[in-house]
Amino acid sequence: MNKKNLIIALVVIVVVLIGLWQFSKTDTPKYPEVNSPRPFLGLADSSVVVEEFSDFQCPACKAAQPIVKDLIETLGGRIKFSYRHFPLLTIHTQAFRAALASECANDQGKFWEYHDILFEKQPQFSPEDLKAYAGQLGLKADDFAACLDSRAKNKVVREEMKEGDKRNVNGTPTFFLNGEKVEDWSKLKELIQAKLVGG
Repeated sequence: MNKKNLIIALVVIVVVLIGLWQFSKTDTPKYPEVNSPRPFLGLADSSVVVEEFSDFQCPACKAAQPIVKDLIETLGGRIKFSYRHFPLLTIHTQAFRAALASECANDQGKFWEYHDILFEKQPQFSPEDLKAYAGQLGLKADDFAACLDSRAKNKVVREEMKEGDKRNVNGTPTFFLNGEKVEDWSKLKELIQAKLVGG
């Protein structure tokens, strides 16, 4: 290759690389970093804290929701209840995306409403489905889509998964009562009531 052809080839390569860079810039959705408070239900400073490590695609987690709803309805004014992300990536391939979507809803103050829709619609978690659920709740569509498509909440979900690993969570749902793992979550309500009486 002579010098002239080499220069032409280099110019073409540079132009192509610039074009690809511009395309990737415009193709990636923009979403600001939003540090929304972690969602909880109940009494913020309660001495009885219930945490659920859960997976939106998990059938057993869906089966546990009536128990959770009963807890909130009957004891919600006396306990603090938190949901923790623990998607089982190897068997529930859409659970991580659903977790991201719930955090995008949290940025718009609708975590629990979105949480309920996800369990109701399980396992319909395509990107289109998740955006449609946001629309049902009246969320800002562009903001939600940018958050989901950019995977902006990856760090939030990953940190909760790491916390679950540290606490030896190996399945979902796993409940903790004041930091202690509950072996039989069907007895969760009576265990909480005992704590409330003892407290």
